[in-house]
Order: sequence, then structure tokens, then C-alpha cells
Amino acid sequence: MNKRSFIGGLIIGAVAALFIVPLLIKFSAQTMLFKQVVSPYSFEKTVNLITQRISKQPGWHVVTVINQEEEIKKYGGPDVGKVAIIKFCNAKYAGKMLSDDDTKFMAVKMPLSIAVYENSKGVVKISLMNGYLLTRLLSGTKEAKIMEHVVRDIQSILGFVHFRYSIF
Repeated sequence: MNKRSFIGGLIIGAVAALFIVPLLIKFSAQTMLFKQVVSPYSFEKTVNLITQRISKQPGWHVVTVINQEEEIKKYGGPDVGKVAIIKFCNAKYAGKMLSDDDTKFMAVKMPLSIAVYENSKGVVKISLMNGYLLTRLLSGTKEAKIMEHVVRDIQSILGFVHFRYSIF
């Protein structure tokens, strides 16, 4: 390899790193950060099924179910249609996470949330943060080890829609 080829390669690599990689991240951020799956059931049945499955999963409980449609209307917002946010927690995992000062910052993501909504076409969808991606980004840390258990349990809770975490 001559000096000219080496410099050309460096320039192409720098351009890719500065422009192409950020664009790829920008356009894939929605699918990377959030996961959505279509529910085969009605809105109400989907919310009930998820809350039941959370309660049956060892250690997990539903903290609350927020009727986001009512909350928005109550405070002067527009009608957004059916939207429920299921807040849930596992005391064992939350206790491990919050009892250590190094991992206490994860409280911002507690309790966990799963949203169920019906879009304008009447399709019921389930959405949640991509816990798997966060686990991969924090790999090797205390919080990632706890989150691996959480990710596994959430996949089990959403098993009725064949939900699996992935990077994309």
C-alpha cells in the first residue's frame, strides 16, 4: 500500500465515521430504542392479558395501569384514542438495583412500562423500550446483569405475541 492509498482510505473512513454512521443511527433509532408488536387481540383484552401475565410471572406485580386517553383529556389535551400504560415492577430486581449507589440512577426507568394503544386504523399495538439494547450498551456492569433477568422475564410476559428483543 502506498502513501496515497493510505491517505485516501483515511479520508473515506473519516467521512463515513462523521456522516454515514450518524445517519444510519438516526434512521434506525426508532426501531433500535423502541419495540412495537401488533396484538392479535382487542385493546381491552390485550391490556388485561398483559396485566394478568405480569401478575403470574414470579416476583412481578402491576403498579398501576394509566388510562392515558383520559389523562390527556382531563388536562385539556385532544382525544388521542385508546392508550394504556402498564407500570410494573419486580421488588427483587428493583431492590438490587436501588440498594447500590452505583446503580441507583436506573430509578429513572422504574417502574417499567409497557404501552398498549390502538392506532387510527384500529390496529392494537404493544410498545416498550428496547431493554435488550440497553443491556448490551451497559454490558459488563452491575445494572446490565440485573437487566438481563428483566429482559428474559419481559419476553416471557409478552410470549403470547411471540415477542423477542433484538437490536433492530
